Amino acid sequence: MKVSHWLLAGMCASTLFISQAATAQNIELRYSALHGKLKQNIKEGHDDVRIALYLVNQATGNVCDVKKGWMQKEEHYEELVIPASNELVVPVDKNLRQANPDVTFVIDDGITCDMSMQVIANTQFDQTIGKDDIAKLVPQMNNMMSDLGGMFSSWFMPSVEGVVVHFADVTNKRIVTNKDNAYTIKDNKLVLQLSQLQDNEQLTLPTVPTKITPWLPAQ
Repeated sequence: MKVSHWLLAGMCASTLFISQAATAQNIELRYSALHGKLKQNIKEGHDDVRIALYLVNQATGNVCDVKKGWMQKEEHYEELVIPASNELVVPVDKNLRQANPDVTFVIDDGITCDMSMQVIANTQFDQTIGKDDIAKLVPQMNNMMSDLGGMFSSWFMPSVEGVVVHFADVTNKRIVTNKDNAYTIKDNKLVLQLSQLQDNEQLTLPTVPTKITPWLPAQ
């Protein structure tokens, strides 16, 4: 009997889950739930930012380590690529929306992870970031958050006024800009407010950031 590639892959995935059952758990989702959020990424007006989905540990607030992911609809099976950031990356496709396959992510057992939706920079920055970069991101982040919140969001949500630069493991490190202004990375995060940066001001970062998210002033 001939077994097609996708069916064979599906059989292998089932076997893998059984062997991992003692130390891992499956997070089961429907594609439509993910598509409803990620479809914002294909709209115009925010080419340099996107919606990113993560599973976040309820107890620690850290991003959960995703071991494996796949989509499956009856006999059709497609494995998902899990990046080092553990972002939940699925294709945005109207045909998949109609088929609405099951989407499964495998995480460690014994923890509770919640879905987290974040607006992040679409560009992978190196070890340099400047005012011009942030000035380009801030209005697009505001546009994205406005699209997510709907027509009344501006009444209740403060505007994005800067960015948070996230690092994998950098704590309490002081860095100085080319304009001799000092900033401190605290708990793997560096806050940069657009209004406080001078023209042509740049920072050399200690390592490549893992992601860049909006900074909103506390109310």
